[in-house]
Amino acid sequence: MMKKPAILLFILVLTSQFILAQQLDTVKDSLVLSLQQADSLSEFLPIVYSNKGCGRCVTAENFLQSNGIDFIHLSLALEENRIIMYQAATRQAAKTNISILYPVIIYKKEVYYGQTPLQEYLESLREKIRLQETSHTN
Repeated sequence: MMKKPAILLFILVLTSQFILAQQLDTVKDSLVLSLQQADSLSEFLPIVYSNKGCGRCVTAENFLQSNGIDFIHLSLALEENRIIMYQAATRQAAKTNISILYPVIIYKKEVYYGQTPLQEYLESLREKIRLQETSHTN
């Protein structure tokens, strides 16, 4: 049986962890990059534009995480990110009238916006990253 101070400490720790998790989510969901910044960072890490509640976005982020691939998450809840994501996708397509499926992923300035099946793209992305890592270690 827990004593009152132990229970209070336990509640305090849980509350602190919950508040910290909320703050980290807020920071994660407030990051905005310019197109130039996204292009520069995409030379090193995939940039993933995603929406909360988007099944394809969750699938992509889970795939990257489970394969040990670091990435930068940008929330499409922010208008600035939606504008930059659209600019990147239309630049890749070389036209403005396109259908975009989320997530939109930039890696090495190449932009995925749903042109091929998601799983197929993710597997090819994993291979590109592995080849890149292999060439750096040799």
